[in-house]
Amino acid sequence: MPKSALLFSPADYAVFGPGLASNPEFDGERERVRDKLVALHKSIYPEIRKAKWDMHPHWMTQWLVSASRISPATGWIDFMTLRYSKSETVIKMMKEQFIDDFGHFYANAMLAARIDKDGFSIELLVSEKAWVDGQNLKQRLQDGNAQRGQFRSLIAELGGEHTLSLAQFVREDGRIKGYEEVMRAKASRLVNAGVLNATIDKYLPGRHDFHLGIRYRPDDARLASDRIADEVLDRFAQLYPIYTFASWSPKNDFRKKQNANQKSTGRSR
Repeated sequence: MPKSALLFSPADYAVFGPGLASNPEFDGERERVRDKLVALHKSIYPEIRKAKWDMHPHWMTQWLVSASRISPATGWIDFMTLRYSKSETVIKMMKEQFIDDFGHFYANAMLAARIDKDGFSIELLVSEKAWVDGQNLKQRLQDGNAQRGQFRSLIAELGGEHTLSLAQFVREDGRIKGYEEVMRAKASRLVNAGVLNATIDKYLPGRHDFHLGIRYRPDDARLASDRIADEVLDRFAQLYPIYTFASWSPKNDFRKKQNANQKSTGRSR
């Protein structure tokens, strides 16, 4: 039986590289990648609903996938994501309770499938904009041995491929000059209490992007058209308990211990 073709071609990855990521002439190529991510959504979302996971696509259909066209608001596109987060109701409630920032999907923890010039990722992302979820995660992990023990048990279920990284934007006079990694470690190392505590101390919600997931090389056989949907679902199933552990909601509010209704002091734009 012939080997199944990969969902994404070399050209699909190349469009996010230097010289092309900011070129509007390649919007058509990015739209082609978007169509593939939309097709992936149509394959996996019925299974997400069937599993009764409390995670949802963007409520506006055109934003199911992150930006694919250059615009005045989006000067370059070096990645695209198919992403799932809280319901529109919860996000609107957070917008009213905290700050208008929460009208933005990236202001919330999410599970995402991401493509960029180097490969494909399936990950839990708590971006710098998701400072409430970041504070909630950090405070929960600092709340005592029981919470850290639960988190370590969840991490132990991931297996050996998952990696945790903290990264941040480098800014000068309010402008983004680059993006740098602060730390990277195999997620399995977080089972060690000392490593977990050091990571918690280093993590700055509102400043750091928190990534937990798997990176795939473009030629990974698991990205074949007839396998990638199952791969995304399997990895989401592993990451979902950690997503719910971190994600703020009225029933999962560890920030109230600090009465922390303001932005993190570490938050930057």
